Amino acid sequence: MERDRPYDVVVIGAGAAGLNAALVLARARRAVRVCDDGTPRNASAAEMHGFVGLDGTSPAEFLARARADVLRYPTVAIHDGRVDGVRRDAAGGFRIELASGAGEIAARRVLIATGMTDVLPQIDGLEACWGRSVFVCPYCEGWEVRDRHLAVWAPAGDAVGLAQELYQWSRDVTVFVDDSARITSEGRRWLAAARVRVVNAALVRIAGRAGRIETLEPSSGDPIACDALFVSANLRQSSDLPERLGCEITAGGSIRVDDCNRTSVRGAYAAGDAVTRYHQVALAAASGVAAAIAINDDLTCDDAAKLASAEAPD
Repeated sequence: MERDRPYDVVVIGAGAAGLNAALVLARARRAVRVCDDGTPRNASAAEMHGFVGLDGTSPAEFLARARADVLRYPTVAIHDGRVDGVRRDAAGGFRIELASGAGEIAARRVLIATGMTDVLPQIDGLEACWGRSVFVCPYCEGWEVRDRHLAVWAPAGDAVGLAQELYQWSRDVTVFVDDSARITSEGRRWLAAARVRVVNAALVRIAGRAGRIETLEPSSGDPIACDALFVSANLRQSSDLPERLGCEITAGGSIRVDDCNRTSVRGAYAAGDAVTRYHQVALAAASGVAAAIAINDDLTCDDAAKLASAEAPD
């Protein structure tokens, strides 16, 4: 759907947040272009959880169904390709540069829903098990590995808290830390009371097959049998577009938004994992709804003002 006038909204990112925003905007009869580079954060996961009505659905199936829902509406188009740049234009809107020579499109408003990327620890064998038996979120995967042999690899300051979360799902937990002396006395008391095994060594290798862990190998000592490993991973913005556009980024790495999902750049909104510390598909979708309603309200005010101005008597 090429246009000779700006789209009402260009949504960058077609995950739960971006597609739910596009759906709400489409139902408000807004012209929407969704751009997506096809790299969802949870692509390696077999199932997604915690979303009522969709619990256990595969991420791929969820996205396919979401796209189908959105494309039922005639005012929406999806561009499968990367966005290389976003800039303000002289009219107060935005110009969106598409990759691979696909040209530019114009929009009155832009919604950034590009998500976050997990910066995983450098452990031999981790990538093959990522999303299958190596995880970051107990709420997403804890039920599936309940009562199994679980392990934690995290800095000493985070390891005890993550182990305490996992204790809800299993009483068989091993903690790997490269400096156990940094664990607080309170943390030590809990570890002892919970009978959590502490390995004072770096985790250097994951051995397994078909994405399933069999043993974890520390830098010193014997391998330890394990069914699932939970790691403390840093997060970064999946795209540098928000920063290049001038959006303010918080100390924690999220895009700073107000209660209406407005960024620090006028006319630019953000939603989903990129703006929140709670990373759940249901919350990302809800964030997209909130942003879409705010954007439509914003556009409605603009449209009303223009119409009133055009009809004003001389």
